[in-house]
Amino acid sequence: MTLDGRVVLVTGGGIRLGRAIVQALAAEGATLAVHHHGSAEAARALVAELRASGRRAEAFQADLTDDAQLQALVPEVERSLGPVHVLVNSAARFTRAAFLDTDAATLDGEWRLNARAPFLLTRAAARGMVERREGVVVNVLDIGGALVPWPSYAAYCMTKAALHMLTQVLAVELAPHVRVNGVAPGTVLPPESLTPEERERLRSRIPLQRFGTPEDVAHTVRFLVTGPDFITGQVVAVEGGRLRGRC
Repeated sequence: MTLDGRVVLVTGGGIRLGRAIVQALAAEGATLAVHHHGSAEAARALVAELRASGRRAEAFQADLTDDAQLQALVPEVERSLGPVHVLVNSAARFTRAAFLDTDAATLDGEWRLNARAPFLLTRAAARGMVERREGVVVNVLDIGGALVPWPSYAAYCMTKAALHMLTQVLAVELAPHVRVNGVAPGTVLPPESLTPEERERLRSRIPLQRFGTPEDVAHTVRFLVTGPDFITGQVVAVEGGRLRGRC
């Protein structure tokens, strides 16, 4: 897909991985709908940066765990910018909690944002994509849950496993005109709470001997959007070989 002038909606697009994805797709000429929930200032700054570089962009606020706000997002984007050609489901919640200490509120919060929201948002965007006979969806997963289990993240891993399966189901159901793929980062932006010793121990488990960067993930998303259109239902792990080393 050529992105010049086409509308791309990136959830959680104002900060961290989402921001890098927005920048990578903007470099391809896309018109960007930068979704945010609580990062309004960062999203507005990113939009200003994109506009200064000649790109068309706008920020959209929505709490994706609230059904009314979620259902209004795609229509609002399309009224403002035009039909959504690409959807990147990047927004996520990542809560550390031992299984026996995970309460229902934590479980429900992770489920609503990490799995339920991509399901409903993709359904909203894909209706138009199917009618236009063209579209791309990329889900941001995680090697934790999608590919390997992580202790103390049961709720998070469960929701990412669900998103992994949704990616594969939709690749079949929305074919042949809509492609659906996923990207599964490994250790990218490790938690700031880690001690230097913990960071080094984690880094040593990665065969490439470094942490990933948001740009590593963003470039992979760009490939899945603009690369060969014979790729669908795939999840690309961006993890420096960690799955082949010591997890």
